[in-house]
Parts: sequence; C-alpha cells; structure tokens
Amino acid sequence: MQERAIERFRADPRFASIRRTGTTTAVDLKTKDAGYLAGIGPTLQTFFKDRNLLLRPLGDTIYVMPPYCFTPADLEEVDAAICECADQRGPRVPSYSQPSI
Repeated sequence: MQERAIERFRADPRFASIRRTGTTTAVDLKTKDAGYLAGIGPTLQTFFKDRNLLLRPLGDTIYVMPPYCFTPADLEEVDAAICECADQRGPRVPSYSQPSI
C-alpha cells in the first residue's frame, strides 16, 4: 500500500531521496538549506499540525510512520498534504521538457 502511494513523490522533482523501510516512509523536500537543521522544518511542522496530521519533519525530511490500523484513505490524506505543502512552496516543474518543433 505505501510503496504504491509514494510513487507520486518519485515522479515529482520537488522531492528527493524517497525511501521506505517497513511502514516508515521518508521524503526530502528540496529546499535551499537542506539537512537536519533546515529552516523549513518548523514551517512544515506547523503546516501538518494545522491539518491535524501528526507528522514530524526533521529539517527538510518528512517522515511518515503510520500505525498498523491506517487505511488507504488515511494514507492518501497524508500524501495529499505532503503534496499540498510542496504546492505552496511553488508549482511543479517538469524534470524533462521535450523541445517543441
């Protein structure tokens, strides 16, 4: 369930280092000041808290550690919020654009 859900992040150039071990997923939101102490961390924490989601970003890394009772709908809500926070930082930029002829 989670592996299929994180495919959207792998295809999105705003995210890097998408990884999953067991039920824990982590994605890095590309920022100018990357790393554990990145300034975006507190902003992300407030963003998720305002949406009643208990996610704990560490710097620019967003960790998702769902309980075993999580449903696909719950996971979709979390993934949509992660995409929404990236949307607020700027529009999606395609990683490759075909030259026009």
